[in-house]
Amino acid sequence: MLVVHHGGKTTHLAELMKNEGKIEAWDIHPNRVKLVEENAKRLRISIITTKQKNALQYEEEYQEKFDKILLDVPCMGLGVLKRKPDIKWKKTKEELADIIKIQKEILKICSKYLKDDGELIYSTCSILKEENEDVIEEMIHTNVQINENKVVKSISDSQEISSTIDSFCIIEQKTILPDENTDGFFMCKLKKCHR
Repeated sequence: MLVVHHGGKTTHLAELMKNEGKIEAWDIHPNRVKLVEENAKRLRISIITTKQKNALQYEEEYQEKFDKILLDVPCMGLGVLKRKPDIKWKKTKEELADIIKIQKEILKICSKYLKDDGELIYSTCSILKEENEDVIEEMIHTNVQINENKVVKSISDSQEISSTIDSFCIIEQKTILPDENTDGFFMCKLKKCHR
């Protein structure tokens, strides 16, 4: 399993896996890599290998290497406004455009690291459609090959959608809106189908 960009989720996944299997955790920031290592040591988790890597740089050695990938991509963070209210004053339309470009590129590159029949989860702490559903839709439609018989079911809204998907299909996607008890976030589970 590959986890890109989030330490807390990495150790939680390792605990769910009962410290069996293998997890490779990447982050571009050395302090976050160190934090994952410290948390793994504290929790006595031995299945995590950490690497300081930039997910925006494609590396051929990882092509179709992983069964599962979790992408916790950089985002505008609008789902956590109640904890970080200053976000709304600091973010700009230009920054949104830049971050969406980064999200799309990370998804495009890291999806190449997934084996056939593998599963990829794309996750943000944002509730903006532009950072979430729109990114997924564009990624799927850049891998397009018309197949009118294929149907994908979006569990989030229980609608059947006619699909023209070549190698990826949506298994489930969900947006959680923030409330007094919960932060807002988005997650989409994709499966890489046989070509």
